[in-house]
Amino acid sequence: MKYIESGYKGEHDEIILCPIGDLHIGSPHFQEKELEKELDFIAENRDRCRIIIMGDLAETALKDSVGAGVYEQDEMIQQQIYKAKNYFWDFRDLIDGVVTGNHEQRVYQRSGIDLTRLFCDVMGITDRYLRYQGVIKYSWNKRCYNVSVWHGSGGGSTPGGAMNKLQKQAETVFADVYLMGHVHRRQAHSKMLYVPDPQNKQMRKMKQVFVVTGSALNHEESYAEEKGLPPTETGFPKIYLCGRTVYEGNKRIRKKEIRVEI
Repeated sequence: MKYIESGYKGEHDEIILCPIGDLHIGSPHFQEKELEKELDFIAENRDRCRIIIMGDLAETALKDSVGAGVYEQDEMIQQQIYKAKNYFWDFRDLIDGVVTGNHEQRVYQRSGIDLTRLFCDVMGITDRYLRYQGVIKYSWNKRCYNVSVWHGSGGGSTPGGAMNKLQKQAETVFADVYLMGHVHRRQAHSKMLYVPDPQNKQMRKMKQVFVVTGSALNHEESYAEEKGLPPTETGFPKIYLCGRTVYEGNKRIRKKEIRVEI
């Protein structure tokens, strides 16, 4: 598992993490407007936004894939990856991490071609490639947040099932924020825990936030509808990391807060 640092170099009181994945470019159910809306927001707030790619950028349907994707997809697989490159090209300096998804993995398993690595190579961000999962460090204004990134796997068709799967990642790696895609829904949960502070000889409270990161795939006439899965809202959440310093009397307090917009 890789541990890399964000490329953010500013001094804002708050930065915005924009996890984007499960686009399934090439699928007839890909909602381009959802991606464009997200990229418009990032362009408007460019100096304080950071992008995390959550996997399943492309549909990559093969002959033995589930559903009718191989007959429905709009472009060949190589074109899907280059189309993804075109969407993100102007934002490549904002991309802090990239994980692969199960749709890209199906190609790797059958051919040895790592499409997500290819995407990163073409974008010039190979050092941002985490492969299956990793942790991104956000450090500025004397704060530090660790963000765990994983595409996800297996089931999770219910909100509770998806969140349980994500929260189990806290048994694998310690972080402030945990991100997971794969299940095509948006949801968030948080919990508090006590952490020993040996320097000040006290216990302090730490908030951990768990976010399922959405998709841009329409439900109607899709494989999900075929299997009787419920429709979910398209779109992507935003995670705000605080970098503010406040004063309470003569005491200076460096705020460490996390909030999520679903």
